[in-house]
Amino acid sequence: MHQKVTRLPPNARDNNLLGLRSLLANSVYDARGRFVGKLEEVVIDARMGCIRHAVVAVGGIMGVGRRRLAVPWSALMPDADHRRCIIDTAQMELTAVAIPKGDPWLQHRGAARLGRSLGTAD
Repeated sequence: MHQKVTRLPPNARDNNLLGLRSLLANSVYDARGRFVGKLEEVVIDARMGCIRHAVVAVGGIMGVGRRRLAVPWSALMPDADHRRCIIDTAQMELTAVAIPKGDPWLQHRGAARLGRSLGTAD
């Protein structure tokens, strides 16, 4: 059985759809429009099939002194018009977990410990 594919006309663009690639490495702002950091990574819960966390790099100059924080995805609101995310800074300050220096991501040393603190470990 084949399903008929309906194509939308080119001018019927859905402004609520946003590719993840267009957000990665882009700036993250607070609700007042102030720069907070850069979105470096998105963490997907493979079992549930949903986005759990985002890695946001904050502070520093040209990478020096920068901190990487795992922030719950619920603290971010994608902004399709500007291809960026708006972050709830209060939620970020309360729930963010620092990613250890030298650890490129959670798959390496300390993954179980950091996963437990993020609420993603078994």
